[in-house]
Amino acid sequence: MNFAPERGRALPSWLLLLGIVLVAANLRPVITTVGPVLPLIGADTGLSPSALGILAAVPVVAFGVVSPVVATLGRRFGIQRTVAGALVLLAVGTVVRSLPGSATPLWVGTALIGAAIAVGNVLLPAVVKKDFPLRLTTVTSVYIAVQTVFAATASGVAVPLAVAGSWRVALGVWVVLVLVALALWLPRLRGGRGATTAAARARTGGAPVWRSGLAWEVAVYMGLQSTVFYVLVTWLPTLEQDLGVGASAAGWHLFLYQVAAIVSNLATPALMRVGPDQRVASVVMPTLMVAGMLGLVLAPGLVQVWVVVVGLGSGGSFVVALSLVGLRVADPGTASRLSSMAQTVGYLGAAAGLVLAGVLRDLTGPGPLLLVCLTVVAFGQLIVGWLVGRSRVLHG
Repeated sequence: MNFAPERGRALPSWLLLLGIVLVAANLRPVITTVGPVLPLIGADTGLSPSALGILAAVPVVAFGVVSPVVATLGRRFGIQRTVAGALVLLAVGTVVRSLPGSATPLWVGTALIGAAIAVGNVLLPAVVKKDFPLRLTTVTSVYIAVQTVFAATASGVAVPLAVAGSWRVALGVWVVLVLVALALWLPRLRGGRGATTAAARARTGGAPVWRSGLAWEVAVYMGLQSTVFYVLVTWLPTLEQDLGVGASAAGWHLFLYQVAAIVSNLATPALMRVGPDQRVASVVMPTLMVAGMLGLVLAPGLVQVWVVVVGLGSGGSFVVALSLVGLRVADPGTASRLSSMAQTVGYLGAAAGLVLAGVLRDLTGPGPLLLVCLTVVAFGQLIVGWLVGRSRVLHG
């Protein structure tokens, strides 16, 4: 499937970029705000650590389940309209998740949030490929950096907001950012039915991504880095509290983790230009994660240092993973299908990791075993990084 250019009134580059950045800014705060208040959610709702692990996995499961149909939705309704619909769904899910009463709205809202974010996860790389084909890596790093800024802010202010109001306030306040992004995305819809028609007439041929070894390398790399990221943003504050760190300080350490990721987001494009291919970046980033998590296990007194090291590796890994989706294909349509495949495989794997993390926590209680397991996952990413970093293209 190749997306034809979506016709409509021309928009200035700055507005195209701002729309991309604001959509990206909404794809993490509604998730990273959960980890710091997870103990409060458990205490208020009576959910066990295993149940909390499943709750944290719900949006990631939604990423994997919804991702396969996102490319079809983009072809049927147009990329721009599909993203706009996802923003509306994200706003609804954010509000529903924060409703008082039983735990049912918490589960339903979380599922809606996951479905909405899946659309943005899949389609933003295709939007960047279409709007900024000559600046793909740079624009990708910029929107990921902004995304990480808001993710870090959400984790940092979650506990203070919960103390001032409740954990529901801490989760629900982010609907404001969603509405701002929707307002800035609406100018893209001025093409009327033209955009939808053009997309609907797109060709259905293209590279068979599900039978491509290269596509599977991209998917596995995406899945391993996603597993480390989502388990850490969910459990890192709790793991630090096991070490005697206060709840508020642990939340700010998660903020520090993501600030380090921002630095890495912006520096990674330069690293990806070192050498004849992308292997330097695709290997160095998981190496940093391995080193940082081993440090947390072996020298926990330097927790801030190791959190920064892991954040540098995690932030860079995300840029590498998303950039590879665009760099390993020849056109936006194949980029959309590769993105859909990579995120289906990757996020279902990450969801399994989140569930297993909760079960492991239930079975073993406080301790470093979860960090040891994540270190093994990051080492696997290092190996896959050596393979996927080689310069090849999947042609549509």
